[in-house]
Amino acid sequence: MAKRRINKIQKIKQMKKLIFALGFIAITAFAQAQMIVPVKWDVEIKPLKGGNQYEIVATAKIDMGFKLYGVNMEDGGPVKTSFNFETLENCKEFGKAVEVTPSHTMHDKIFDMEVTYFKDKAVLSHKVWVTEKPAKVAGYIQWMSCNDEMCTPPTDEEFEFVIE
Repeated sequence: MAKRRINKIQKIKQMKKLIFALGFIAITAFAQAQMIVPVKWDVEIKPLKGGNQYEIVATAKIDMGFKLYGVNMEDGGPVKTSFNFETLENCKEFGKAVEVTPSHTMHDKIFDMEVTYFKDKAVLSHKVWVTEKPAKVAGYIQWMSCNDEMCTPPTDEEFEFVIE
């Protein structure tokens, strides 16, 4: 009877280890799935002719199979890509965000609307007007992307520049 009890205790310990291992694997897989970032950004600022205008240029490298949604899209569907300014010291926003890379248009069945999107690469820009130096511009690009199986949640890519 003592042997049965020992075997039972050993089986319970083994089951606990197995459950722990499976739980750890599931948590690790979930964490990795949550870390999918199909769009990588390079954001820079460039002076334009005249000295008071600057252009923030955002280049997105988009993983194969994913779409990055465009800037010029109606509301009510996926989150469109946008420039959002949080700090404009000695400068102001000039004009609207521009799609330097031409976007594609299609009717999206999931959102039941026309959407604009990019594949592989997108270049977007937004101008700022500097009124006095030094100037500071900071904010983020908000974006969303989808493939045939999933969509990323709206994500922010932060930027900050000091213009001297």
